Amino acid sequence: MGNALYDMGKPEEAVTYYSKALDQDKDLSDVHYNLANTLYMLQHTEKAIQHYKQAIALNPEKSETYYNLGNAYCVVNKFAEAIEVYKTSIELDSYNPPAFYNLGNAYYMLG
Repeated sequence: MGNALYDMGKPEEAVTYYSKALDQDKDLSDVHYNLANTLYMLQHTEKAIQHYKQAIALNPEKSETYYNLGNAYCVVNKFAEAIEVYKTSIELDSYNPPAFYNLGNAYYMLG
């Protein structure tokens, strides 16, 4: 239901459904991931970071989660942290041009 609401342009309602799903089972990595993406889109970046980390703890092999976490870190000016997770994203998926690009940007912003 959360994904459907997100796709319908109702992200605030999607957050409610994702949260309800996690109330039932905290170990749903995809729900943490989808909730994090929705929170990020709503500019609740710190909360998104928490859910990306939880998704990674539950499923450490998903490159996209590290990539999105890196993007969230950049929004809050945590470039060193972004660099580390972009590197992990690239290790998991070496054909990920956006991760290479954002890694370079993070190094640039770090100075």
